[in-house]
Amino acid sequence: MTAPTEAPRRLHRRRNGTPHLVMLLAGVLGLVLTLTALRDRGGSEEILVASRDLEVGTVLRPGDLRSASVQAGNELSSHLTPASRKAAVRNRVLTAPTRVGDPILASQLRTRAADDGRRAMSIPVDRARAVNGRLAPGDRVDVVMASNGVASVVAADLEVLDVDGGESGAFGARQGEVTVTLAVDVGDAQILAGALADGDFVLTRVTGSPSARGTAPVTIDPVPTR
Repeated sequence: MTAPTEAPRRLHRRRNGTPHLVMLLAGVLGLVLTLTALRDRGGSEEILVASRDLEVGTVLRPGDLRSASVQAGNELSSHLTPASRKAAVRNRVLTAPTRVGDPILASQLRTRAADDGRRAMSIPVDRARAVNGRLAPGDRVDVVMASNGVASVVAADLEVLDVDGGESGAFGARQGEVTVTLAVDVGDAQILAGALADGDFVLTRVTGSPSARGTAPVTIDPVPTR
């Protein structure tokens, strides 16, 4: 009477073991595939990391950087800075604090306003008052302002850092305006702020011309009316 019940019990145990075997084989297969993917991804790459703690606004010098070997996927690697670009990032400015050993991220690097430490200031101006918008980075401009019957060169020989002709759709930009970014010192920035408030100024391109600094203001004769 016991024999018929033993056989089904043994058969039942063998059937329960089959799913465990399948799971084990799947785990082994997954491990093999992972190792294969890591091996196919190649060896490590050299990136730039901070050699010391760096604050926001730090102008990078060679001593601030060192190389380190990492393994990273394509998506992560695109955000890192290759060690081969060490010379290229010199004099770039950090926009986020970076601890020693942290990677230097390409998204946290900005170009300095100007090589001599001047500031960058953007001003909107009608095309007709900015050489019809035909300015380019590297050009030099004078800011000429007319007020109370007197025309004056209020800022001379300013370097153009960037020109946005409105194609970018910048917020607040009006049709027919260009946004010109200039390298300025503190005094120039104050004068430009006043010119913007008055609204009666023009930019003249003076690239390659003698500097107009020190030019005396000119009295404007009123146009006779009939």
